Amino acid sequence: MTKKSEGNESRHCAEDLLNAGLKLLETESVQQLTIDALCRKLRVTKGSFYHHFKNRADFLERMLEHWVEGWTLASIEAADEGVDAVERFNLIVEKSHKLPSGTETSIRAWALHDQLAQKYIERVDSMRIEYLRSIFEEVSGNPERAALLSKISYSMFLGVRMMGANISEGEHSLILKTMKQELYRIPAK
Repeated sequence: MTKKSEGNESRHCAEDLLNAGLKLLETESVQQLTIDALCRKLRVTKGSFYHHFKNRADFLERMLEHWVEGWTLASIEAADEGVDAVERFNLIVEKSHKLPSGTETSIRAWALHDQLAQKYIERVDSMRIEYLRSIFEEVSGNPERAALLSKISYSMFLGVRMMGANISEGEHSLILKTMKQELYRIPAK
């Protein structure tokens, strides 16, 4: 929620700042995600930033947690509304496909040289793979096959995101349809 204060400045809640940080990561690296850049983007003073966060390190950790909650846990929660494993798979694919790829690419690049970011990447990867594994186990009835399919599916998800504009929407749909029918044994719609 954004509130107007006296003058031309807006007051922003911590969530606004966290969302703005994730938005900046769509096109910028974590090194470019500075307090100054964030305050400029939201047109707030550094005092507004420090009202919510102790320092940049506190902000970055809370932003990573916000990313986990808003992107992974929220996607899983939305997919859990599906009545069966196939519908949950379709919902998780649809929800995750709508997320901007640049943000996650920036976080993964950051994790290559930062233990905190690496810890969050490992957590997200583990949660996502486990969710897919549970779906594939329900579909196949085979725990070993489910574990393998979850890693194949997640690898495809990451690969498509890394390739970005090199894969058209139509190609992505065809890849997914082929994988569903031939590898996952899930009816494609």
